[in-house]
Amino acid sequence: MGFPPFTQEHHTAPYAGIDPRRPAVSAAGKTILITGGGSGIGPRIAEAFAVAGSKQIVLLGRTNSTLLKTKSTLESTHSGLKVLIFVADITDVSAVNAAFHGTRATFGPIDIFVSNAAFLPDTVQIKDMIVSDFAQGLTTNVVGNLVTTQAFLATAAPSNAVLIHVTTGAVHLPSMVNYSGYQTSKTAALKFFEAVQAENPDIRVMNVHPGYLATDMNVKGLGSDNSIPFDNLDLPGHFMVWAASPEAAFLKGKVIWSNWDVEELKARKRELEGGEMLTMVLNGWPRKD
Repeated sequence: MGFPPFTQEHHTAPYAGIDPRRPAVSAAGKTILITGGGSGIGPRIAEAFAVAGSKQIVLLGRTNSTLLKTKSTLESTHSGLKVLIFVADITDVSAVNAAFHGTRATFGPIDIFVSNAAFLPDTVQIKDMIVSDFAQGLTTNVVGNLVTTQAFLATAAPSNAVLIHVTTGAVHLPSMVNYSGYQTSKTAALKFFEAVQAENPDIRVMNVHPGYLATDMNVKGLGSDNSIPFDNLDLPGHFMVWAASPEAAFLKGKVIWSNWDVEELKARKRELEGGEMLTMVLNGWPRKD
């Protein structure tokens, strides 16, 4: 299976345009909150924002040990960085609210929220799908995002707040055999975040595909199929720092891939700003010119 190109350059590793050390993408003075922060790409995203200058990073996750390890690594590597950790399942309203409001009480309003936590239902055909596993995908990937988004809206910075939902390239692809559970839940989440953007025009909402990565979740889904090389694990973190910066403001409300070249995207700013391109629409539906 090949990936559909949008920019001519398809990156698989970090590059100069998304270097988090660039002054233009600085996260200095920003409070960052990341769900799924203790494992997978969560620690790499946190690392990228720390390199970009953030001194206040918050990690939510379900496992205290991985959160503590990530906190220790980040704080020992970046002078002056303070990392708060909260053990919370994103579907637990009380725990999530405690985390977000605890963040505001300690660090002030949240500037950038990276909604990274997700669940991959078993990759089997529909006839073999366990109903409870399919339902867990919807609960985590849709209801969990409702819970965390409500908490973010109540604690977000009053201006220039950014919400990045970590989506999947599968929402851009035709239906994939064995992936009905994941594609269904992540597509529903995409429509949910379109509603979040429509109802909250002062917040920038972005849906970012992180790339094809060797995380535990991807390995679970692949089984023995490893025919496509994995992308570098630092790619999504670097890209998300750029996506949260003023340089990417024209992509508000869009679905974008970490693999796409940012210089090519910026060159198409007038074409991409507003409108339906890179949003979910019904193909063939009549539109006004």
